[in-house]
Parts: sequence; C-alpha cells; structure tokens
Amino acid sequence: MIIASLLLAVIALTVYGQLIIKARAIVHTAEYAGGGSRLDYLFAMFTDFRVISGLVAALIAGACWMLAIQRLDVGYAYPFMALSFVAVPIGSNLFLGEPLPMTQFTGLLLIIAGVSVSALSR
Repeated sequence: MIIASLLLAVIALTVYGQLIIKARAIVHTAEYAGGGSRLDYLFAMFTDFRVISGLVAALIAGACWMLAIQRLDVGYAYPFMALSFVAVPIGSNLFLGEPLPMTQFTGLLLIIAGVSVSALSR
C-alpha cells in the first residue's frame, strides 16, 4: 500500500509540476511578447512562486521515487512512470485547453494497455 502511494505521489507531483510550469509559461510569455528578452522571461519564471512550487514538486517526486525503488525492482516500477505521459496531456486538455486529437488519445490508451500488461506480467 505504501509503495503504491509512493508511485502515485511520483506521478501526481510530476503531472502537477509539468502543468503549473506550462500554465505560468503562458502567462510570462504574454508579458514579454512585446520585446522582453529571454533572460527577463527566465527571471520571471524562476522568481514565480507557482513555478518554484512545480520545481519543488519535482524534487519531492524524486524523493518518493527513491523510496519506491528501494522496495521494488526498477523493471516493475518504471513502467508506471509512463502513466505521467497519459496524465499530462489529459490535464493539459482539461486545465489549459490544449487539443487532444483522437490519434493522441488512442496512443494514450496504448500506453495504459502497455503499463497494464507490464504490471500483470509480474
């Protein structure tokens, strides 16, 4: 149960980090569209508390991953990380309004199938 919670935390924190950084990138890109430099954009991003929270989430996800692979074979645990490749596009569609074409959705279903087969093969 603890190991499943750790894997879920890794995925959730990874997805959060990706989505919050993208959301803030949209905001800061609009702010600097009129001629700000890339350094101005990067400074704004690295001093944005929401971006920092995404980076901290990545750090915590890394710690959860280390604890998970302490108890699991990496060959078993790693395929579950592919679920972040499912959750991020779905989250970006729901929260950021990014398109999710049927071909991409089909690919996401294939990832889920692959993770399921990998988990069941153990």
